[in-house]
Amino acid sequence: MVKKCKCMHLSAISFGVSLGIVSGLFMLLFSIAAWQWGFGTDMMHQYSSMLPGLDASVKGSLVGFCWGFLEGLIIGLIWAWIYNICLCCYRCCCCCCKTDANCKV
Repeated sequence: MVKKCKCMHLSAISFGVSLGIVSGLFMLLFSIAAWQWGFGTDMMHQYSSMLPGLDASVKGSLVGFCWGFLEGLIIGLIWAWIYNICLCCYRCCCCCCKTDANCKV
């Protein structure tokens, strides 16, 4: 009996946006913590040398959210794309990527 293969692919856009939001919130909270309590100020200086506009202030926190969102979006898109490719190769590519009556899973 031939079964149809059902692969659980990730939506690259959804994964990228969700990782972008989480990464952006992390950068926002990290900047606010450096501004309010002085937590991680050395690391904040290192980040600000790579990311223009990032600073331990309200404006810098919003810029940090934007940078974090952009980085998370790009990494999430690439991560989901690689995951989907690996899933297809692992689960017999003839079943996941195209329909083949001879493929038995």
